[in-house]
Amino acid sequence: MFATRGAALRCRARAAAAVAPGTAQFRLTFDPAPAAKMATSPAPSELSNAELWKRIVEVYNRAQSTGACSKTDTKVELLPDPSTGIEFVVRVATALKSKPKGPPKEAEGSGAAAPKAWRNPFLPYEEELWVSHLSDSHTLLLNKFNVVEHHVLVVTRAFQSQQDPLNARDLGAAWKVLQALPQGGLAFYNCGEHSGRSQPHKHLQIVPLPFTPSQPAEAPVQGVVQVAASTSGAAPYTPFAVQGLPYRCYAALLDPTATPEQLESTFQQLLACCQPAAAGPSGAGHHGPSEHQTSSSSVSYNVILTSRFMMLVPRRKEMEGPCAVNSLGFAGTVLVRSEEELGFVRETGPLQLLAAVGQ
Repeated sequence: MFATRGAALRCRARAAAAVAPGTAQFRLTFDPAPAAKMATSPAPSELSNAELWKRIVEVYNRAQSTGACSKTDTKVELLPDPSTGIEFVVRVATALKSKPKGPPKEAEGSGAAAPKAWRNPFLPYEEELWVSHLSDSHTLLLNKFNVVEHHVLVVTRAFQSQQDPLNARDLGAAWKVLQALPQGGLAFYNCGEHSGRSQPHKHLQIVPLPFTPSQPAEAPVQGVVQVAASTSGAAPYTPFAVQGLPYRCYAALLDPTATPEQLESTFQQLLACCQPAAAGPSGAGHHGPSEHQTSSSSVSYNVILTSRFMMLVPRRKEMEGPCAVNSLGFAGTVLVRSEEELGFVRETGPLQLLAAVGQ
């Protein structure tokens, strides 16, 4: 169950065979082109970090006032874990239980109205949610259903699969948005059927830090990552196993001046750590890879990116009990949709919940 340093050493060897990162350049742009031109419209002007943040706030406030996006009120509860020092932020959002879903199975063939075909919400996107084009390959949108203010999405302008690994363009676009958030932010990527993903169109999500005003402007898991980095002695951009957690977790420290190519190289090394062959020996207290996770294309994992570190966690399943978990759980915050789910998290403990869905 616990990650081993030997696994991290083996994963570095595997990473040597990773595809070499491509080159990428990024410009922040303001483009009033119609939404239908998402994949082809030019990006005529640049935005500074300060201008991008101003644009995020303005578009968010306008979308909230018109109803184009909706913020769900939540009740926050802090659940500290004494074994790791992580103070988990649990948000209770009961209104999300009424979010529209597809028709029940029993309605199919029963004479009821036929279900509507799935529509990609990013092609075309809703113009009221559009913030800015980040490059010729990525655009920035508001999250339509948000539980924290200024939750944004970095979306590929042409369709790419959420099953695909991240590349320099994805990471560079997200990195630029992180630099624009006044107190920093946290980007995350849910990849694979067990990761907690909700849309098949490739996108990273970014939320501002801190998760709650009572905490410092860093991910709650930051302290555990820093301790593991010091113990391993790993240089920036070099993977290490995050020790002391009841699931496999790999991270690498980053420099503020990281380039898209450095970010992609770091991601490829961390992804190599998550492959079954690099998982380390199975045994007491260790969850080996599931029978479904036999290739890089079938591995489910979560990615967390801040201006200080990148972290990957391989997954075995999406849910434990009534609770679904995505990348944010491993960053230190869990969203529950009912008092029943909150009671389950309290009784189980956030860390053991993560252990059940991790590896």
